[in-house]
Amino acid sequence: MSAPEPDKITIQHCLVSFKETPVEADRSKEDAEALAAKVLERARGGEDFNALVREYSDDPSPEDDPQPGTYHMLNNGVEGLDFGQVISDLNGRAAGKEEELKKAIDAGSMELEAAQATMEAFVAELQAEAEKMQSTTPHPRAAMVPGFGDIGFALGEGEVGLADFDEEKSPFGWHVIKRLA
Repeated sequence: MSAPEPDKITIQHCLVSFKETPVEADRSKEDAEALAAKVLERARGGEDFNALVREYSDDPSPEDDPQPGTYHMLNNGVEGLDFGQVISDLNGRAAGKEEELKKAIDAGSMELEAAQATMEAFVAELQAEAEKMQSTTPHPRAAMVPGFGDIGFALGEGEVGLADFDEEKSPFGWHVIKRLA
């Protein structure tokens, strides 16, 4: 009998993708599979996982991120603030700003070009806020690709596993996953 899955985990991953995925990385499927196996072997051998993610991951992350590719995840059925709620809030704020600018245009107190520039700057601020919160706010397991959660929640702390490419369970490629907490 296996132990019950935790309510929340923190994982770090290295996405190894290929041309035919939504990521459209510049390698063949065969090369991606071989590279994923190499990264997995090196990670299990104790190499610095941060360095492996920086060198090989096709998932973009900020250059100054001390632990790139990190996600906090809430298991199915676990309540709590999650990244989906954060995005919903940010989208609501964007809609409110858009409405405010439309009223200003209609009232003649703002030109269309100025409103567009204001909205673009506001959206850029919201995107930066979302990027910062993505690595610190838990994601619901159901919002992630199934292979990501299936492997992540099955790992013990410090263990490394692999979510194989699968068109439904892991459509972006191979995920080399290390469970941090």
